[in-house]
Amino acid sequence: MARLTISPQAELDVAEIVNMIAKEAGPDAARRYRESLDNLFERFAVFPGSGASRTRLGPRIRIGVVSPYVAVYEFEADHVVDLRVLDGRRRITRRIIRQ
Repeated sequence: MARLTISPQAELDVAEIVNMIAKEAGPDAARRYRESLDNLFERFAVFPGSGASRTRLGPRIRIGVVSPYVAVYEFEADHVVDLRVLDGRRRITRRIIRQ
């Protein structure tokens, strides 16, 4: 199992997403999204190469999806860093994931 680090920005992204879903769809929907994202992060730690490679964003960048959100992570050796969780309908660039 790889060591998992969730960046402060990814934590903030998830908090904002969960709060927005709670307001728009209710607390049960927000809880389901939070659980789905937590499960996705755990999958990254157990199966770090399972995300789709996105080399245009960086040589070690991969993604996982909890629709419509995309979790962007970097995988190297035995360490996974969740960088951002973004709305997948937007154009995701290197600059955005490093903000």
